[in-house]
This record gives sequence, C-alpha cells and structure tokens, in this order.
Amino acid sequence: MNQETNAVPKSALLLDDNLMSAVRVQGQLEAAGFCVRLARVLPPEEIEAPEIVLINLGSRSLKGVAQIETCRARFPAARVLGFCGHTEIEIRKAAKAAGIGRIFTNEEAMIELAGLLKI
Repeated sequence: MNQETNAVPKSALLLDDNLMSAVRVQGQLEAAGFCVRLARVLPPEEIEAPEIVLINLGSRSLKGVAQIETCRARFPAARVLGFCGHTEIEIRKAAKAAGIGRIFTNEEAMIELAGLLKI
C-alpha cells in the first residue's frame, strides 16, 4: 500500500478576489498537494488553521497587505505568503514591513508555484 495515499492533505487558504488568477493559483497549490479553500475575504467564522495562507497582494479591493497581520495573528503557525506584479514595488515593501513570509510574482504564482513550494 502506498503511504502517500493515506497522507492527510496539506491545507491552504487562498485569499484572492480575481477569478482569473484564483483559478490558476488554486491549480498550482493543488498540484503541490494542498487542499485549497478559496475566499474573496478572510472568512469571519472560525476555520481550521491552514498550513499556508496565500494572499493576492495586488488586489485593490481585497487590500491584501492589510490582511497580512490579521492572518499572522489568526493563524500563527501558518506560513503567510503573497503574490503581486513584479513592478508593484510599494506593495512589496509594505508586505515585507507587515511580516510576509515570501512574495511571489504573479507569473510565479500562476505558473511555477507548485515547484517553488516544494523547495
């Protein structure tokens, strides 16, 4: 019997209100072995703490940078990660100041994330 078959899937919370990116990033997370909960906003109800929280930092309506500290406080054991455009320098600086674990470019999140999370 294959041990991987009995493995409990890793959990991820993807905060993204952009359907185009959300579908692609969710696919990358699933390819990396994560069971993904997709949300347009941080769920107000108590949810099981994910291993990873991935935030679309470039979303103006989501206010992704503001979500970092909230996610870190609510899920202290989770890795809080984000993604945004490579030219969004101010967002990247603000996310680092807020304590983000790692920032991926949009391209990395949508195309290469599965491989990058295995590193």
